[in-house]
Amino acid sequence: MNNIDELVLKQVVLYLDGKNLELKIVGPNNDDELDELKKLDKKGLVKFRIIDASAGFIAHKGILQKLINDLSGQNQFSEIIDRNIKSPGLLQICASDVRLKKTALSPEQFKKKVREENLRLENYKI
Repeated sequence: MNNIDELVLKQVVLYLDGKNLELKIVGPNNDDELDELKKLDKKGLVKFRIIDASAGFIAHKGILQKLINDLSGQNQFSEIIDRNIKSPGLLQICASDVRLKKTALSPEQFKKKVREENLRLENYKI
């Protein structure tokens, strides 16, 4: 995908199979999901679903470009703030051994991490 603007009202699906990490951008499955994606878009967020791992997360819309950059570089590791109000946390995604780890954050840690991530994501504006 060349144009990240196509992300609007879509969600990112990460497919993990133990050896590979594949990323796809898909549209909503139904009207309820479309409504959810519209609400998230108004907040500048995008929904991620993870297949083959019982997890998903809500992230800043600019995170997709950062994720692509991080995982395609030599680092192959990325940290993302899950902005899901019900279970905020810090996600660590490692492409080399295809794993995802989520650590719970206190409300204070969450606010601080969101501010820090927002500043880093200024480089990835869409």
